[in-house]
Amino acid sequence: MKTNLFLTAILLSLTQLIYAQSNKRQYVGLSLGPSITLADFAKTDLSDSTSGFAKTGLAFNFTYAYRLNHNFGVMALGNYSSNKLNNTAYAEGLQKANPEYLVAIESSQNWANGGLFAGPFFRFPIGDYFSFDVRGLIGYFVSYSPKATIYATEVDPPKETFTYYNESARASGFGYVLGAGLKYRLSNYYITAFADYIGSDLHFSNATGWDWNDESFTESFNQKINYLTVTVGVAYIL
Repeated sequence: MKTNLFLTAILLSLTQLIYAQSNKRQYVGLSLGPSITLADFAKTDLSDSTSGFAKTGLAFNFTYAYRLNHNFGVMALGNYSSNKLNNTAYAEGLQKANPEYLVAIESSQNWANGGLFAGPFFRFPIGDYFSFDVRGLIGYFVSYSPKATIYATEVDPPKETFTYYNESARASGFGYVLGAGLKYRLSNYYITAFADYIGSDLHFSNATGWDWNDESFTESFNQKINYLTVTVGVAYIL
């Protein structure tokens, strides 16, 4: 009798496992698209210390999702975004503030931002193949500021050129993702298209460089990182 009950329990467990697997509740995906800088992060006002001078760049998303029931699940998302420094706007601002110089800027490292996030998502099926998903995630966010070289040449003779270096600095903290998008099912794959708003308010405490007198400096600054990613990709259904 005990053996029969034990075998029955095993069969029920296997049946549930097979049923769960046949439901294809999980997927892993990779997507990419533009990273559109917003608000303070995109601002190019040199007199405003919150200006990030960040241009539209490229973003990558890696996603793992597990559907707990028909309309609700949990998700982990890794995001990376690279955004160039707006050299032209930055140089124009410096030259306007220092009209006795002609200013040129070269940046050798972009804004580099990324994070690991987790949280719930809600799924709303549209017919047999489409679904509309909404997600809200929180997590750990990291940013590296650009590395740039500033050349300032005197307008009047002797037209000496001074060089100013800004080194890259690192900051990390809380970040969040608010997004929505569509999934289209093809056999064991999804074609995905998502728009995600990503934000974090960071404090850079050790920004270093060398000024026009070839003297080193260390400074700190706050920067709100805000950008919108519009990504298209493919996901494998597990």
